[in-house]
Amino acid sequence: MSIINIFKPNIERLKSKKKVNHLIKALQYKNDWDVRMSAAASLGEIGWEPNGEDGIYYFIALGEWTKLIKIGAPSVEPLVAVLQDHNSSPLHCETIKALGVIKDKRAVEPLLNVLRDNKIHLCEEVVKALGQIGDKTAVKPLISMLWNKDGIPFRCETIKSLGSTKDKRAVEPLIDVLQQESQKAHLDTNMSILLEVVIALGKIKDERAITHLVSLYNGYTDYLNKKIQNALFTINTEWSKFYLAILNSDENRLLEVDNGFDLAVEALYHKNNWVRRQAIWALMILRDYRAVEQIKKELNDIDLIVVSYAIYALGEIGDARAITPLIDMLLNKDFPSCNDGNGSTFAEHRCSPRSEAAVALGKIKDKRAYEPLIAVFEENGCDCLMEKSAWALSQLGDRSAIHALKSAKNHTNTPRGVEKAIEKLDKVKRYPR
Repeated sequence: MSIINIFKPNIERLKSKKKVNHLIKALQYKNDWDVRMSAAASLGEIGWEPNGEDGIYYFIALGEWTKLIKIGAPSVEPLVAVLQDHNSSPLHCETIKALGVIKDKRAVEPLLNVLRDNKIHLCEEVVKALGQIGDKTAVKPLISMLWNKDGIPFRCETIKSLGSTKDKRAVEPLIDVLQQESQKAHLDTNMSILLEVVIALGKIKDERAITHLVSLYNGYTDYLNKKIQNALFTINTEWSKFYLAILNSDENRLLEVDNGFDLAVEALYHKNNWVRRQAIWALMILRDYRAVEQIKKELNDIDLIVVSYAIYALGEIGDARAITPLIDMLLNKDFPSCNDGNGSTFAEHRCSPRSEAAVALGKIKDKRAYEPLIAVFEENGCDCLMEKSAWALSQLGDRSAIHALKSAKNHTNTPRGVEKAIEKLDKVKRYPR
């Protein structure tokens, strides 16, 4: 028999003799958690009413975690004592959970010690508890956990806990995680990690996160988009308000943002194609006289959807400064045709930049567009381009375009829009030129 067992309380004998004080003392017996559980059960059978610190050890022995949480702060030190007792390992997981819910900062260092001991089966619960407590002491150890553990649930819990601390030291490491994950092929991206990073950055409320959050927008799922919007809302700066406005195409919110024009110009250089498109939308809505020159630059964007939206915006603004670059777009045969079958869709009319340029020129109604629009019919391009060019010519109101339109009508499969343009020009009484 070992020396430990010599001093082991005989719970059955103590119960039979109703030795309450000895049974209470056995609640803290450190060498065998079964002894404590038997002592608590015996006290209950005797009819003892738990109270004070003894009552806390009684509830620990019986695993009455809900009651311990309700007691709150007085439970912390007894729970920590259990956590530090290697012989109480079956109770450690629930003990950690209880400490997390109680949220007392006295538990932080003991919980960090569990992490340092590298007890794998407990680490996830420890990280969760540290996040619930939210103490900044845990920030550096939690940051180190971002990269030292490979398990996705563990990493997600670590990210969540860093967000709960609201400590700005976590911003750059979290951005690093976001960038690493978003650079993967879509099929390899872990959405759980992305979601937790977005939520955590929103809780920390640091402007450094804004452009990185926006870079994810419209790249994954609607649910992630919603979380990005929530994060921008909680960050709540003029910059985040601007992005929230353009991501939602919210005109009223955009007009309330200070320095909206400057922020829109800055957004034109964002790496996210969809954000650049929305920045053009913002410039179109703001109607600042400087917007035309900024939007004209986007006609050289590498993304054809952005190019088409810039053309559309210039047409909506209706400034004559856009005529020359729009004509260049109209005559640029390097653009794909509207029916090339590549799956591309564009701004207003879901067609190519050339067709968009024709529509924009029709909206502006500048006579310099007449000859270039006529030239489209001479090349006998795609139906959509011819139809939009015909509509633009009808807007210019020059009857001399009728001859070119009738020539196009003689081709097979002439778009109905050409006939409509001829009908409209026929009603013009005299040549405006």
